[in-house]
Amino acid sequence: MRQKLIAFVLFTMALCSMHVQGKDRCTPIYIFGFSASFIDSVVYITEIQIIDSAWVQDKTGFLVKRSNYTNQLNTYLSQQGMSSRVCYVAYATKAKDILKKKNKLLKKLEGSKKHPKNFDIRLIDELEFKFKAEPSDNIYEEGVVIDEKAAQKAEKSKKKKTRKLESTRKGSDSDVPPTVPPRH
Repeated sequence: MRQKLIAFVLFTMALCSMHVQGKDRCTPIYIFGFSASFIDSVVYITEIQIIDSAWVQDKTGFLVKRSNYTNQLNTYLSQQGMSSRVCYVAYATKAKDILKKKNKLLKKLEGSKKHPKNFDIRLIDELEFKFKAEPSDNIYEEGVVIDEKAAQKAEKSKKKKTRKLESTRKGSDSDVPPTVPPRH
């Protein structure tokens, strides 16, 4: 009787794990990284970047190989001589959602006027560090979806960002400094 119960539990767990895994979808995402250390007050935050071909689980919306993106940032900081840091990445499929996440994090780090926090926030430029897309293990499985509509939106957003960068660079050659919006 006990062996049948154990077999039934194992069979049920196997079925549940197969059901939860779901299909992966290739879609553009917006991502930024955050790094802090327990021994100093310096906090590093990357710019919001677009990854064209990130893999997201269709059912849960979870980023496939999320820890690899965190390791990319950790490796970059280690190469810069900043080892033993805790890294975190935040992502979203919409630009406004990732902007909300980043603003919320910055607000927590800055604190309030009455109780300011003493963090030295340093931004990492996209020219210094860029996230690279991680391939999915399920690429060759049946049912993998590539989100074309989201890819077109991300391409538009990328073009808009490059136009904005080019216009600010062109303005730097003249006598009048370009107006750069404040970073939030």
